[in-house]
Amino acid sequence: MVEYYNNTLTLEASWLVEQDIISESNYKKMTTRQQIQVLRRGCLNTPALVAYDSMPERFKRRVVEVIGKSPYDLVKTNQLQAMIEDNAELSQYFDTYKIADGRFIPQNTRHEYYINAIILDAIHRLLTDKKAKKSALGHKMKRAWEQISEAVAELDRTRYPHSLPANARRLEDKYKKYRSEGPECLIHKNFANNNAAKVDDKDKESVIVELLAAPNNMDNVQVMKFYNLIAEKAGWKKITAGTVANWREEYDTMIYAGRRGSVAFSNKKAMQVKRSAPSAPMYFWTLDGWDAELLYQKFENGRTTYHNRPTVVVVLDAFNKYPVGYAVGTNETPELIQMALRNAARHTAELFGTMYRTHQIQSDRYAVKMMTPFYETLGKHYTPAKAKNAKAKIIEPYFNHINKTYCQIQPNWSGFGITSDPEKQPNVEFINKFKKNFPEFEDVCRQIDVIIMAERANKVQAYMSAWDKLPDTEKIELSYKNYLMQFGSTTGRQILMQHNGLLPTINGVKRTYDCFDTDFRNHSTVKWNVVYDPDDMSRALAVNEDQTLQFLLEEKYVQPMALKDRKDGDSEQLERVRSYNKKIENDVTEFRAMSAESASEFIGMLPQFETLKKMCITDSKGQHKLNRNCARAIEEGAAVKAVNTVQAEVTETSIWDKI
Repeated sequence: MVEYYNNTLTLEASWLVEQDIISESNYKKMTTRQQIQVLRRGCLNTPALVAYDSMPERFKRRVVEVIGKSPYDLVKTNQLQAMIEDNAELSQYFDTYKIADGRFIPQNTRHEYYINAIILDAIHRLLTDKKAKKSALGHKMKRAWEQISEAVAELDRTRYPHSLPANARRLEDKYKKYRSEGPECLIHKNFANNNAAKVDDKDKESVIVELLAAPNNMDNVQVMKFYNLIAEKAGWKKITAGTVANWREEYDTMIYAGRRGSVAFSNKKAMQVKRSAPSAPMYFWTLDGWDAELLYQKFENGRTTYHNRPTVVVVLDAFNKYPVGYAVGTNETPELIQMALRNAARHTAELFGTMYRTHQIQSDRYAVKMMTPFYETLGKHYTPAKAKNAKAKIIEPYFNHINKTYCQIQPNWSGFGITSDPEKQPNVEFINKFKKNFPEFEDVCRQIDVIIMAERANKVQAYMSAWDKLPDTEKIELSYKNYLMQFGSTTGRQILMQHNGLLPTINGVKRTYDCFDTDFRNHSTVKWNVVYDPDDMSRALAVNEDQTLQFLLEEKYVQPMALKDRKDGDSEQLERVRSYNKKIENDVTEFRAMSAESASEFIGMLPQFETLKKMCITDSKGQHKLNRNCARAIEEGAAVKAVNTVQAEVTETSIWDKI
């Protein structure tokens, strides 16, 4: 719009027409008659320029009215603005500048300092450019800074939000300081951190760091007092609580372990690993104990308490946070964990028809040596979490979900953790009035059962759908024998097999177990331990003392005596027994036949009536003793004859000749 062209102030012809300062026809007439001086003719992307001073006065007045000031005043600003250039080095300087306490300058302030710097650089270019100097200063150097300060003040603040002084003398001083000291002089002295400067060597810094890191976890005022006591004796400058706050922020990571402990440091300051959820069911299980936020009443030692909370051990499949196993008790014990694992194994059979192992199982390190064999039975890989690292387990947030979703709506809800906002805790007054209606332990266990069943119902469809898509090669079956060996209970005493199987007494009830493995009856002299699942007494495991023999048993099926009492399944079970007996009879017959055939030639060497000594077998006349006695006489006569023969042979020749 307004610019200097060949040291002459000019206006764009198209702008004059657009602003109705002069009509297009009038402009053409005046240029033809040379009443307006055109310094540059218009062409493609280049507007025509008209000399401002050549225009008639009526047009000049109209120009001042439109732009609000003399074009000479406007061009001062425009000329300075034209000199402003972006500077990547300056931008980098302010973006990376750190103040004394290690922080960066705030973003808005950094931008302000950058704009100040590029404007001062533009002023320098303006002053060193001869042509610009002549036009901008009007050949009057003594008024140069007044005109420059006016141009700076008239810059577009939305585009150039600077904080340079409006006073010409102060602006000149700022420019000279900038040229001599560089961009650092533009940074306000408050960012120099005068307080931190009082702690200006390693000894002072070490003292304040040790006070901040003390396990007493002192506040800023307390640290300030102790530091100043030392400073007074050492001849140092005293500091304020604000100085302590700055050092606390700068060395927060370094002092955190001293203030909060190594566990808190690991959880809050150390870098955490981010992991993705398993891509399929049975890839990863995790488990932990949880004090459920449900209160129950307990009577003991002559009084009733109402603050009790059950402990729930949950085995969670991380695929979609499906509670695959759980157990409820009064406190976390290895036995309670075993119950939860046993429940998980049994639930896989309920879901899939057969027990399966997970590829990986994770737990904390509670009773880790005792529990490792149990974990390894259910998991192909056992990977305990790092000690005291709660963040490694996704099950912790899951307990919060259970508490908020299910427990909070119960009248016996105990609230959130002790560090939670008191405003979000339950009404203590109501709890005290309602406490006599709190459930007992058995009832609160049923509450937990309902919660777990609801969780399973919400997630089982997605869980089973993903399982069905899993190839069989990725599924690891858990044999029932291995399950019982690890998770089963035992009677604690050994018993011998009876003609009708094993008859252990379990919890005061005599039970009968038998085995359809024909090899089982070959060990009638073995004393057996009976291992069973308390939740399923239909099967058991017979194990000898050194566990070299193991047979899976079934509880004896009871057949009705009367045909009228028969029900579905009786015939099938009876046929199983008959088939087994037929098979074992065939096995015995085949075995004896093969044995007799192999031994027939050797059996013939024995006395032919040997069986009469062992068994009462009568002849056709019903006689046994007569035959036995005759056989004995014949046998005795044969023996005497044999002795005489040997004696005669010994007399005739030496035994060495016989050899």
